[in-house]
Amino acid sequence: MAMMGSVSFAQPLNKVPVKNSFISEVDRQLTIKKVGVLPATDNVGGLYARYLEEKTKALVKSSHFFDEIAVTGADARRNSDFYERDPVEVKRLANAAGADALLAAQVTKTPQGLTISLSLFMAFDGQLLLQEESANAANFPVADMEKKTGELFGKLVAKIPYRGLILSRQGNRVTMSVGTNDGVRENAILSIEQILAAKRHPKRKFLISTDKEIIGKVRVAKVEETLSFGVIIQEKEAGAVGPDSKVTGLDFVNYADPGGVKAGPNPENELGKDPVSFGSNPKAWIPEAAPSLGRLTVALGLGSLKNSVTIQDISTGSQNSYSSTASLYPSIDLDGELWITPNWFMGARISQGILSFSNPQSGSSPGTLNSNNAHYSLHLGYYFLLQDDFWGPKINVHLGFGRYTLFVDASTPLTFTSAAYSGLYLGGGGSIPVTRDRLWLLDLALDRYVYPTITETPVSSGGASESSVTTFKIGGGYRLTQRFVISAHLGFEFYSSTFTGVGNRSATTQGLNSSQTITNLITGLDYLF
Repeated sequence: MAMMGSVSFAQPLNKVPVKNSFISEVDRQLTIKKVGVLPATDNVGGLYARYLEEKTKALVKSSHFFDEIAVTGADARRNSDFYERDPVEVKRLANAAGADALLAAQVTKTPQGLTISLSLFMAFDGQLLLQEESANAANFPVADMEKKTGELFGKLVAKIPYRGLILSRQGNRVTMSVGTNDGVRENAILSIEQILAAKRHPKRKFLISTDKEIIGKVRVAKVEETLSFGVIIQEKEAGAVGPDSKVTGLDFVNYADPGGVKAGPNPENELGKDPVSFGSNPKAWIPEAAPSLGRLTVALGLGSLKNSVTIQDISTGSQNSYSSTASLYPSIDLDGELWITPNWFMGARISQGILSFSNPQSGSSPGTLNSNNAHYSLHLGYYFLLQDDFWGPKINVHLGFGRYTLFVDASTPLTFTSAAYSGLYLGGGGSIPVTRDRLWLLDLALDRYVYPTITETPVSSGGASESSVTTFKIGGGYRLTQRFVISAHLGFEFYSSTFTGVGNRSATTQGLNSSQTITNLITGLDYLF
């Protein structure tokens, strides 16, 4: 009689009813036991397709996880890209064959080499679930192609969100579809889980991640190459573990030794200036909660502003254009976001700059015009998360209301008016981590005002006006800590107006057009809360 701790594998069978309620609908849909192989394709007249298809069928047939199912009625000219666009055809072929999933293999020859891909489509919805690709490999003989296909197949199977299945249960004894070939050893304790939800790519539908819960634990009693037998030592409820329950826990996640955490004779020296849990002035090692409410940014900027206007003499029709540039002026910027949900957010911005530039109109006084500008905006937006992670790559769209003002000293005769642009704006942007540790990121944003209006003081350049406002910024940041990010952005802003009709600039002149161009380098500190 073999003993495992205090559990005997030869104990009497308990009459435990199996409860199918512990197999959720998504768990049932992602159970893969019967796999059909679609005709393989290539773009070189079938030179590689036949060998690739034979190898793929052999891999499925030899796998102890799947039964290979014959597929009939599939068009040999259709590749995996076609099936990805036509889930109805995938469902038709899979249901006709009685398969849980269909596997499509494809070879594409390019000037850079050969690309081999394996795509697994599910029968219940016809959508792509998993895909593995070996891109731009150097041209190689058929034997090497078969080897690479085997490697891709192994990676594809490893992406399935479980390692094996419970095949049968008698009392508290179970048979599992994993063995020594999968790394199972006697006396190992395996987790039994059910899949609660599946996160899939919003466009291509392939699997990104799953949510699971542990419903039981099994201690392994006997192991063969492709099978193992064990005893249920724990389950969520009596009968929770049953056929098609998912086996996991074959692998453990190993983390690198962080170093510095020792308990030698001189813990203060070994831990340095920041002892963790012992030494001088010990600290509790408590992980800091991740930010979840929003972001506040305080930034300083150095900018350049070019102000231009064209004035026409009403009596003669002659035109004069004036422009002047404030080469370098300081500004302060307050910017923030409130994260309503992981996808919805509100944003706001307030900024103020102080500048001066020369009066370009000969004979106009004063010669130096003092000025200040300000930005105010408020918007509502939505994040599209490209991975199942708020801190991963994402894009956003937003709608808001903004106002920009430039106050300029009045001159005699008048050169520049003070102007205020306001209106609704539509925008978009995105951010992406550029390092594996996600400490460095790149982001950009573009806003375009929808029918903005301009208000001038002390006079109006024309009877009517048509305006345009566009802003753009690009930059990035570095995460100093969980809550602080140092950021830098280069911003561009364009404001322009065309006037028609006679305004009240003067009795003899009217404005034809005006514009402002701003370039600004902004560096700041983000606080995430």
